[in-house]
Amino acid sequence: MKAYKLHAPKGWENLKADTFDEPTVTGNQVKINIKAVSLNFRDTAVTRGGFAYPGEKLPMIPLSDGAGVVTEVGPDVHHLKVGDRVSPNFFPDWHGGRFSAQKVHRSLGGSTDGVLAEYVVFSEDAVAKIPDFFTFEEAAAFPCAGVTAWHSLVTKGGIKAGDTVLLQGTGGVSVFGLQIAKLFGAKAIITSSSNEKLEQAKALGADEVINYKETPDWGKKALELTNGQGVDFILEVGGKDTLPQSLEALKPGGSIYVIGAVGGGAPGQSEGLFLSPLKMVNLQGIYVGSVEMLEEIFTAFAANGVKPAIGQTFGFDQMHQALEFMSNGSHFGKIVVTL
Repeated sequence: MKAYKLHAPKGWENLKADTFDEPTVTGNQVKINIKAVSLNFRDTAVTRGGFAYPGEKLPMIPLSDGAGVVTEVGPDVHHLKVGDRVSPNFFPDWHGGRFSAQKVHRSLGGSTDGVLAEYVVFSEDAVAKIPDFFTFEEAAAFPCAGVTAWHSLVTKGGIKAGDTVLLQGTGGVSVFGLQIAKLFGAKAIITSSSNEKLEQAKALGADEVINYKETPDWGKKALELTNGQGVDFILEVGGKDTLPQSLEALKPGGSIYVIGAVGGGAPGQSEGLFLSPLKMVNLQGIYVGSVEMLEEIFTAFAANGVKPAIGQTFGFDQMHQALEFMSNGSHFGKIVVTL
């Protein structure tokens, strides 16, 4: 089979394609022929050595998000069959229920092999069935970014009609957040440094847009757009440089879901940051989610005829170009690679 493996922790030149033996199935495992994968910011960090893992797990197959078809099942498989279309979950051991350290000990493309391979093997309870409504390319967009946004706004937030969500940028998590907000009848405000991307966001249903380069004090602008009330939810992907503005935009009792630090540094590293108890801020970390959440977002999007936003598609032999495109931040929504 063909696969990419990362042979050293720093530099895309260490990510090399080669031919390997196909994995074998045992017990309750299924073999999946991967048809498409998608990229996340995390993948550029892993391949550049920006994360602590893969640590000693080299060489390693990277990437967490993929979709394919079951080609073989183990003797103890009861719920899947050959021909089923499935996506592995980011955390193969988090099937459902509340977060625990044990459930997130292994993450695909990080502490264990990922999905950038023609064939992969997982236990049947580590994957979700793909609704017929989605292509493999579309399904591959969901496991990290889609589940993260769903976990934040739906599982934790209980989003409802009339709420207001502020979304930072137009990457995968934020665009999924926009689509989820509109799915539940909420108002969506989205930021970007690109007016072209803001127009794309409007086409997906964004109610208000803010160019944060033209309006650096975008937290105050968000307050104005909500008649001084503030927003209910914020998907915080920027890090220490954006958190002060997020706090400015948030209504009393609102929730900030801390997802990443694309701008550099964790939100807790913001110098001079003071969380006033008077505002009753809910600052919640979100670490992707479970198979159950992946099944929920698949079902909700399919039932309502909502497709994920795919900004660019590359071929398997263009993996380095895809990572470069991701790193440049020039995409809207998700970047997909077909096998």
